[in-house]
Amino acid sequence: MEFRILGPLEVVEDGSSVPLGTLKERLVLGVLLLHANEFVSRERLIDDLWGEAPPPTARKAVNVYVSQLRKALGGAGADAIETASGGYRLRVERDHLDAERLQRILADARESVAKGELETAADRFREALALWRGPTLAGLQLESLGRDEVARLDELRVAALMDRIDCDLALGRHEQVLGELNVLVREHPLRERLRAQQMLALYRADRQADALEAYAEARRTLVDDLGIEPSEGLQRLQQAILRHDTSLETPEGTAAVNGLVACTPAPPTPEAPPRGRLRPRRRLLLLAGVVLLAGAAAAAAILSTSAAATPRIVSNSLVEVNPHTGKPILVARVGSLPGPIAITRTAVWTANYGSDDVSRYDLRTHEVDTRGLGFGQPNDIVFDREGNAWITNIGANDQPAQSSVVIRLGAGTGGTSPGAVAPSHVDPISFPLPFAGLEAFGGGHLWVIVGFHGPVAGDNRVAVVDVPDGDVSRVLHLDESATSVAYGYDTAWIGTYAVNSPGLRSDSRIEAFRTGQAKHHDIVLAKHGADWGPVSIAVGDNAVWAATCCGLGNKLLKINPITLRVVRRLDLSPEGGSGEIAIGAGGVWVANDHSVVKIDPGTDRVLRTFRLVRGKVGQLCGIAATRRQLWVTSGDVACDTIGS
Repeated sequence: MEFRILGPLEVVEDGSSVPLGTLKERLVLGVLLLHANEFVSRERLIDDLWGEAPPPTARKAVNVYVSQLRKALGGAGADAIETASGGYRLRVERDHLDAERLQRILADARESVAKGELETAADRFREALALWRGPTLAGLQLESLGRDEVARLDELRVAALMDRIDCDLALGRHEQVLGELNVLVREHPLRERLRAQQMLALYRADRQADALEAYAEARRTLVDDLGIEPSEGLQRLQQAILRHDTSLETPEGTAAVNGLVACTPAPPTPEAPPRGRLRPRRRLLLLAGVVLLAGAAAAAAILSTSAAATPRIVSNSLVEVNPHTGKPILVARVGSLPGPIAITRTAVWTANYGSDDVSRYDLRTHEVDTRGLGFGQPNDIVFDREGNAWITNIGANDQPAQSSVVIRLGAGTGGTSPGAVAPSHVDPISFPLPFAGLEAFGGGHLWVIVGFHGPVAGDNRVAVVDVPDGDVSRVLHLDESATSVAYGYDTAWIGTYAVNSPGLRSDSRIEAFRTGQAKHHDIVLAKHGADWGPVSIAVGDNAVWAATCCGLGNKLLKINPITLRVVRRLDLSPEGGSGEIAIGAGGVWVANDHSVVKIDPGTDRVLRTFRLVRGKVGQLCGIAATRRQLWVTSGDVACDTIGS
């Protein structure tokens, strides 16, 4: 018996479709197949069938639907649907579910890409794409988490399409893929990777004017729909086309243009002519090979499910979390009391409060390198555009009382080097103010809060550090103590509060410092009785997000970066308190003591709360996200005891 979910739900036995009964029965089967061979609770089925308003008879109805499905699936064995404690498990052989076959085929395709076997990889991608018969579970409208899981598989189809097109471009089939790319760009106008592929194909087809017009159309769409400019990679590609950049002829040059990690071409066979003798057009065909591994890695992030048991979160660890299920994907031990997280193309970094060091988790080798810096406790870590790591620090015991240290690690340790942190890269910069706290990079500057992140040790000063020389160019003096900082939309956003004491204001604000403007803008979040300001600020999804707690209540505030007005206040009190924020992986994420809360940035609704830390493990002390990945750090004590 074969099960198909990549399209309309279908069960086939001996070449004939098996009748599946009512719509609700098909919905139950769809959810069970999305989690084939996994336990699915009865409450989860109720959520996906009725959403937030289930009928009083929901539990009994689910039992009836499962009973009817057992009868319909009799050919799959009497115990195809097993009853577990409070739920069910559908047993399916791996080759009998199209989604499982898809994962195996895509894994083979990625392996062929890694070996440089692009023709084989293209064929395998086509084989995978042929499994789709339409949108996942077409005709079935799931509620709750089921919608995210369906969207994940549909997103996987688009990623596989782009990977296959990369293969075709690398093999010189730019003329053949142009028509397909034109259709895909119309279907997905905000996908800049498709726009880049379209521009590259047009350029290779000697249609340079059309390639530039494709960029102009992409820019119009992004500016009109989202109010943002194209990504730096797309802008660099346009500039390279304008100047007929000869680097477009080599994989290494294309990596410089697009900001991607270049793949190493397979060594030529003895019969192959030397690379230097390749005609320009032939060398140009190697261009898409650069994009290929990056695209395959992105697809791999979606295919993160594993047959192995879910790893257990332990103290002092860096954890990758599945953004759809909330389950840990990997757990790596790092230094003591890991806090802030910084992510580059090749590694994930943590600043470890308890052991006065930093850890680097290599995304390729999966090894962790932890080393001390010799300058006291690290407070925060960010990367600039050149790949330099900037680590704010309390300072060593031999430093003057009114001085601290900002540590700069050279670019070789950040975005591109697979190696460990080398001692020669450490560059301590004297900071002429006590304590270097939370920081953000943007506008060519490092914005550093003076003082710890806390209500007592806070300071009303923010140092603006020039990058890359490390000099403090100016110091901002605020009316209240600074609590948090972020940079985006050409603006530094600094959260502030005033201690709630007699004779002092107790306002909570965000100060917005626009690049190139002498005047700053004041955003009042609350007045009188607010004894704590924004504990965290993040920028993304066309908004500025601020998490508050205590006197303000546990809230997430959404601010329009153009009008500088608070447009939404989400009460997170039932979710367990407000903490650090991350944007990416399909949502806005707030890390609370033991859980992460997922918010839909489009509807501003709380979608899910995932409980991650249990038992004797301490709190979640850091969170970060990329387009498809979610990371947290877990310490062994409460976060609010750190740095105080």
